Amino acid sequence: MKRHSVLIELSQEHHHTLALCLRILRAPEQNHQTDITEHYVDLEQHFIHEETLFAPLWDKLNRPELRQRFEHDHAELRRLFREAQFDRAEWNTTFATLLRDHARFEERELFPAMEQNALPPE
Repeated sequence: MKRHSVLIELSQEHHHTLALCLRILRAPEQNHQTDITEHYVDLEQHFIHEETLFAPLWDKLNRPELRQRFEHDHAELRRLFREAQFDRAEWNTTFATLLRDHARFEERELFPAMEQNALPPE
């Protein structure tokens, strides 16, 4: 299925995020502070864009479990970044795994549900 036009840019950003996660998970023992910090500036804007876009759509979607996961993941990723421990393999693995799983969740579950139930037809 072709991605709804309002979600295309978000999907493209997910591609960059997944590439970052792959680099981190290939070498979690390395310090990825520069990559993560540079990406986080864009990631925070990505989160704000999604939160603003989806805010008026949650009632139409009527899938509280998707909203709960979406909001929980964003909050947890923000918390992890605030408490970053770039020199710890465990932190790198936790952060990259959650970020990867969140992007996949949006692409595989949330975006298709939004396209089918909440976004206007194109």
